[in-house]
Amino acid sequence: MNAGRLKNVLLVNFRLCSIELFSNKLRTGITSMGIFLGIASLLANLSFVRAMDDDLKRSLESIGGLGIITVRAVDPANKNEKIAFQRSGGLTVEEIEQVTKGMTSIESVLPQADMHWNSIKAGGREQWGSVTAVSYFHNKAYNYDVSEGRWFTREEMERQTPACIIGADIAAKVFGSGANPVGEAVTIRSVPFTIVGVIKSESIYEQRSRETLIPYAVYTSRFSGLKRRVEDLAVLLKDSRFAETAQAELTFRLSGLHRGVKDFAVEINKDKIREKKAASLGMKIILWSIALISVLVGGVSIMNIMFATIGDRIREIGVRKALGAQRHDIFIQFVIEAVIVCCVGGIPGMVLGAGVTLFPPGVFPFNPRLTIQDYSLAFFCTVAAGLIAGIFPAIKAADMEPVEALRY
Repeated sequence: MNAGRLKNVLLVNFRLCSIELFSNKLRTGITSMGIFLGIASLLANLSFVRAMDDDLKRSLESIGGLGIITVRAVDPANKNEKIAFQRSGGLTVEEIEQVTKGMTSIESVLPQADMHWNSIKAGGREQWGSVTAVSYFHNKAYNYDVSEGRWFTREEMERQTPACIIGADIAAKVFGSGANPVGEAVTIRSVPFTIVGVIKSESIYEQRSRETLIPYAVYTSRFSGLKRRVEDLAVLLKDSRFAETAQAELTFRLSGLHRGVKDFAVEINKDKIREKKAASLGMKIILWSIALISVLVGGVSIMNIMFATIGDRIREIGVRKALGAQRHDIFIQFVIEAVIVCCVGGIPGMVLGAGVTLFPPGVFPFNPRLTIQDYSLAFFCTVAAGLIAGIFPAIKAADMEPVEALRY
């Protein structure tokens, strides 16, 4: 069959299918309902899969990737441990700096302290935000960047300069949308700070847009008082390949300083990342399964109705064959018809499924989003469902003998 003949066959069959479908609008609508819901489910689930990927990326950034080792204090599990833990001086920044001095795999100790939610005030306005005391390499370890201004300097860290870097949401609420707060002053727990930068974030709804960072030295001098012990701190590696070796060496050295008391835990992020990815993969499999089953059910329902309609159109098939229609003409007609039915339901289903991205942030645990690839995949599944659903009814219709068909 040459290109001109194929084009003519497709046009004729498309015209016949359109007449058939639009002359039975109610049946077409009911038939396409299954694929409508299936494609809507597919696209909605794709948006949540994208959102989960974004959340996983942010989560991995928040723990610093593979190049971070976390040292945390451990509470005694029983009375005997409680007595044993008294032999240890507890976990301090000074001892971590001491034990890491001779370790070539360690780039820096990253002391930090979570000051939890505090009021950030300026010019009669205030906004609550999460305040964290950080070290000089915090931005490198946890992938922080600034959209305006700069990061802390070493001098600000060492001289306990009351400087801070605030999130975009806090800046907008305190100084007004579009204002540049760099150089302005804010007050945190009655201590004045000068803003040197604004944390870069994808949107004002991201967690980092509601954070405020201050130098760790300022925290120890202004807020922590005489408290020396810390609950946890991080260590930045020069290369993530040294993670397990550095973990073992840190554990050995700290055990010696703590007189053999295991009142601490040294953890690498490799295990945390594996757990997070496994949990994310499990949810993705569930969402993909629901979506594909929904599309499959929609395709099967169309196939069933196509088989049923063949019984009502036997004479039509016989007349077409008696007038010279070939087997492939009938086959193409029913396949095209199934594809059109799927598109009638699938395209509005894409609109419905994409509607979840219009909800304001905070309605769902994740912020769903879609890409051009997702819409392309949904359309491909729509057409593929039509092709698969139409093949077997089309074969049945094409195999009918014209003499037998004309008896109906």
